[in-house]
Amino acid sequence: MMKDAAVDMVVVNAERHTVVLLSGEMDRASAPRVRMRLRDLARRPLVLDVAGVSFFDAEGVRTVSACARECEAHGAALAMVGMRPFAARMFRVLGLEDRIPLCSTTDEALWCVLPRTDAEIGAWLAGN
Repeated sequence: MMKDAAVDMVVVNAERHTVVLLSGEMDRASAPRVRMRLRDLARRPLVLDVAGVSFFDAEGVRTVSACARECEAHGAALAMVGMRPFAARMFRVLGLEDRIPLCSTTDEALWCVLPRTDAEIGAWLAGN
């Protein structure tokens, strides 16, 4: 008997952005539900944390690509963090990294999705 694959999703809304923590397997069984939820979230800067995703199949990759298109349509940026090496390689081979930054840390992802104020840039330059 096969257990249905599922993706757990935790959505954290911050003042200027949303972080989505995903865990499980992004595959044909789970991707439609994830795609529908991400479509609703793609109206503001979005960071997908996929450190807990153990597997991406083609439908999982299409889900992330569709999310990127939806973000672009709404003028919102998207970045990913926590991508495992095999999945990151697949995203690079497919050219998705050109549209979706694959970041090492959440801070790096936030730099990719949020326009920074002069004060934030000054503090960063000063090492604060």
